[in-house]
Amino acid sequence: MSKKEELLSEIKKLSKKIGSVKVYFNKHKTGGNNGMGYYFDKNDKLWKSYVFGQFNFISKKSQNEIDVIKDLYDGVCEEVEAHENPLEKIKKIEPELNTVSIYLNHHSCGPYAIGYFYDSKSKCWMAYRNTERGESMYYEYDCEEEAIVGLYKLARTEYDFQHH
Repeated sequence: MSKKEELLSEIKKLSKKIGSVKVYFNKHKTGGNNGMGYYFDKNDKLWKSYVFGQFNFISKKSQNEIDVIKDLYDGVCEEVEAHENPLEKIKKIEPELNTVSIYLNHHSCGPYAIGYFYDSKSKCWMAYRNTERGESMYYEYDCEEEAIVGLYKLARTEYDFQHH
């Protein structure tokens, strides 16, 4: 089995553990909720790996297909980590967050807050981040489990920012 086949096989196995996040092989996709993949950009004549959802970006560009597949593999591994017991991980991180409060299944309008809740107006689950001025960024999810994963990613980002 080639290195490419080995990586793709492992990505396919791992992709079953990442909830609603879709993985695309040799296809450029930007619509939908959350996804990642790789493809060959004929205009630039480069292989590219990408992520879309809350943010849309090219995560790696290379003339070597294996490089972008490795990048995709790393992204899938990060998603697997985020989907494994995110609530427990949030509870471990929470005491380490100096200035940010975490709200579980509750919406806060206060500054320096992150959390998740069900929004009855839009009929979807939301994770959110409030800035020091009380401005909010919202991320929509189809189910509570994915909103908790989204909250964990926000908490992990905040933790990394405060401790590195």
